[in-house]
Amino acid sequence: MTTDSVTPTSFINVLVIATPNPIIPAQKPTYKTKFEPPAITIREYDTVINYQLIEPTPPHVIFKKMTVKPVDNDQLSDPSISQSGKIVTFSNANTTKETFSIKLFFTDKDQVEFDVDPEVINDPPPI
Repeated sequence: MTTDSVTPTSFINVLVIATPNPIIPAQKPTYKTKFEPPAITIREYDTVINYQLIEPTPPHVIFKKMTVKPVDNDQLSDPSISQSGKIVTFSNANTTKETFSIKLFFTDKDQVEFDVDPEVINDPPPI
C-alpha cells in the first residue's frame, strides 16, 4: 500500500467552556456552557471527534462521562476521557445519515454534576 491511497483521518475539535453562574448563597453552583463550533456536522468517513474543556473553565471542572442516543448505533465508538478529564474523544464511522444526541456529563471539585446535550449530525459523503 502506498501513502497515495491513504486518506488522512478527519478530526473535529470542539472547544468547550463551562463557567459557573453567579453563586446564590446556600445553593450549589450552576454552570453555563458554550461550544465552538456550537454544532457539528460530520462529512467524512471515520472522523475522530474531540470535546475539549478550555479556559476560562475553572481547572476543577472535568468531564465525568458521555452517553449517546440512540443507544444502539453502529456509528459511534465508546468514548474515552483523558487522564486530566479535560478531553472526551470518540470516533464516528459516518456511514449513515443520522443525528445523535450526545450528553456530556461534568463534575466539579464539590461533586456538583451538570450535563449538556450537543448534537452530532452525520452527513456521509456520496458513494
